[in-house]
Amino acid sequence: MKRNGFTLIELVVSIALFGLITVFLFGVIDELRKQQTFFQQKEVVIEKKNQIVSLLRTDFDRVQSLTVSPSISKDFDSISITGSNRSLYGIDRPYVTWVVLKSDNTLVRLESSSLITIPIAPEALYSIHSDRVAKQCELFRMYDSPKHRMLYLKVQNQSPLIVETSK
Repeated sequence: MKRNGFTLIELVVSIALFGLITVFLFGVIDELRKQQTFFQQKEVVIEKKNQIVSLLRTDFDRVQSLTVSPSISKDFDSISITGSNRSLYGIDRPYVTWVVLKSDNTLVRLESSSLITIPIAPEALYSIHSDRVAKQCELFRMYDSPKHRMLYLKVQNQSPLIVETSK
């Protein structure tokens, strides 16, 4: 006798195998989605760090004048730069001040075409551009040597950023 079709047992076995393969594939796809989310979050963190490093490097590399305010203020620490090589707002040779606000440990970059004095006078508020660079800044320090300058930035729960520039 010649058979032209599948038996009921063959169909049940093939459906069971297909079900097992489907369950396995859904598990693999779910794991791939989790990995994709994880790596996208890591990419955002790395991109943010790269932007900060680039900004620090161009702001502190071969500047005309640099002033570090001592930590006598209970409200902030600051580093002021005259004649930065980079402007985020199209200002030629801007005045840039990096400030760590001690109240919430926020690192802020201020940029203006005129000298920035802290605390900022109310009439100067509209001529100063500000950018929040990092929240929960535990440490922002600059170290000088005769030829180089090293910037150290430590943000809570992240590895420190160390940037070296020329004087």
